[in-house]
Amino acid sequence: MDWDKLGDDAVSILGEYLRIDTTNPPGNETPGAEFLGSILAEEGIAYKIYESAPGRSSILARLGGSGEGKPLILLNHIDVVPANPENWQVHPFSGEVADGFIWGRGTLDMKGMGIMELMACVAAAREGLGLRRDVVFLAVADEEAGGYSGARMLLENHPEELEADLVINEGGYATMDLVAGRPFFMIANAEKYGYWLRLKRRGVGGHGSMPTGQGALDLMVPALARLLENKRPMNINPTMQAFFSRLAEHWEILAPYGEDGDLQTLERLIVENNLTALPALSAVVRDTVSLNILNAGVKINVIPDEAEAFLDCRLLPETDGEDFLAFVREGLQDPEMEVDVFMDMEKAPASPIEGDFFRSIEKVIHADYPDAVTSPFMLSGLSDSRFFRARGVPCYGIIPARLGIADLARIHGVDERIPVQDVKDGVKFLYDLVVELCT
Repeated sequence: MDWDKLGDDAVSILGEYLRIDTTNPPGNETPGAEFLGSILAEEGIAYKIYESAPGRSSILARLGGSGEGKPLILLNHIDVVPANPENWQVHPFSGEVADGFIWGRGTLDMKGMGIMELMACVAAAREGLGLRRDVVFLAVADEEAGGYSGARMLLENHPEELEADLVINEGGYATMDLVAGRPFFMIANAEKYGYWLRLKRRGVGGHGSMPTGQGALDLMVPALARLLENKRPMNINPTMQAFFSRLAEHWEILAPYGEDGDLQTLERLIVENNLTALPALSAVVRDTVSLNILNAGVKINVIPDEAEAFLDCRLLPETDGEDFLAFVREGLQDPEMEVDVFMDMEKAPASPIEGDFFRSIEKVIHADYPDAVTSPFMLSGLSDSRFFRARGVPCYGIIPARLGIADLARIHGVDERIPVQDVKDGVKFLYDLVVELCT
């Protein structure tokens, strides 16, 4: 296999893929699915396209194995979040290559990974690997809006196509800033789940020149302030305990936890070193509440008699939704506040970190990136992995891109980009992972 040539092809194909605008909403993933299908067709790999609504398509291709095990699914999503071209150095749908990076919306989340998985399947087909399990390439619609018109639709309507022993998906990256000079590969085996709340408060309307203190906003804003000041206690689950244990081998401030492995020691060190001041770390050790929408009023001189707020709550897999709802109501201290759950996203158990699959992933990482550090990790956000985990299928999220904190901030942000070399190396890594897991 000419890996240099395959890597160059992957970079070129990714550039073309990025130029297909699949912003969700509205999605319009069908052109993206058809583009992926054209690459598969050139390689003689059969595929199916599944449409959940006009313009909303997912694509599945399968490399057949002997059936000794259930398939490995290489999962990715076609849709991307919106991008405002006025704020970018390059056009977000240009796929431009400059300064050693490919630029564009979706390079990290997650068209880049999708092309790495695609080209790993191409390599496996060209090599004629003797597979003991099928390898399924699955690119889905709608992940950025919850996955209901993509992965979940497929699981509900075509479950036989998605039987699997293992799923590899988005999740952790190789962070370059956690351990000096070494990529820290965070393998996402768990994720929090979304629990979105709608709050409504009624009050007394009137003329803005005669405030009464009983308007809807007068009553809602203090209640929201009370809730937001009342942070949830830390609850460091086994996945994050393992993460901090790996990190303790390299961070002196965590060394006492590395020595005794006591959860109380870890909690004390996190507090003493103010580690929860880092939003990314605070989010993975407790349930969180984010006030993101507040609606009230129709005119500046009219006191609103109704106000509405929307809270994006992200809960640990171990948290019961009803218990959390009780916490919210208690924190608001306002029995007149209406609190409704308008979206309870699927919570799912963590995938095992003790077992052959996880060890195989670590083995291939260390073989392909000899200076790497590996660790399990829990995502604070959502992915389509939750649909599979809820059905008992282990899922591990690992995007083989070596990034600094500044580049991680580009995900869903401005000037999203991925190193060209990471795309090339990522194709080889995912191919090696297929070999390890499926031959």
